[in-house]
Amino acid sequence: MTVDMQDLADRIAIRELADRYTMAVTCRDWAAVASCFHEDADWAVPGVGLAFQGRDTIAKGIQGAVEPNAFHMLMPHAFVIDTLGSGRATARSILHEVFQLPGGEDGAHVLGVYNDVIARRDGQWLFASRRFDIYLMNASGCPGQVMVDYASLSKLV
Repeated sequence: MTVDMQDLADRIAIRELADRYTMAVTCRDWAAVASCFHEDADWAVPGVGLAFQGRDTIAKGIQGAVEPNAFHMLMPHAFVIDTLGSGRATARSILHEVFQLPGGEDGAHVLGVYNDVIARRDGQWLFASRRFDIYLMNASGCPGQVMVDYASLSKLV
C-alpha cells in the first residue's frame, strides 16, 4: 500500500482547522476564530437566520451570538472529508452545541451538521464556507453551575 504523504498532510491540516475553530469558539478567542476563515468566506446557520460574509464579520457575528451566554461549548463528532483535490475540500461534521443564558436556567442543546468548503490558498487550508444545519434544538434549558471564568482562559496561539 502506497501512502500519499501530501494527501495525508492535507487531511490532518483540514481536521486541525476544524478543531482549532471549535476550541476558539469554546474559549471565546475571536481572533483565532477569524484566523480559521479566508477573507471572503461565508458562515451561516439558516435555521436561526444567522449569516455572515467576510472573515472579520464572521468572527464578530459569532462573538455577538456567543458572548452574551453565561456558558457556551461546542463538541464536534464524526468529521468526514468527502472530497479532496486541487486545493479544495468538502467536509461534514456532527456538532453538539450547549449553552446557558445569563441567570443560570435558560439555554439549549443543539445538534446538527456542519457542511464545509475548505480551500488551500498560499499553502494554508482555511474555511471558504461553513453552513450549520440544525437537526434538533432542545431549548428547555441548561441548568447547572458555570465553573469557567472566560476572562482568565488562555487564548489560543
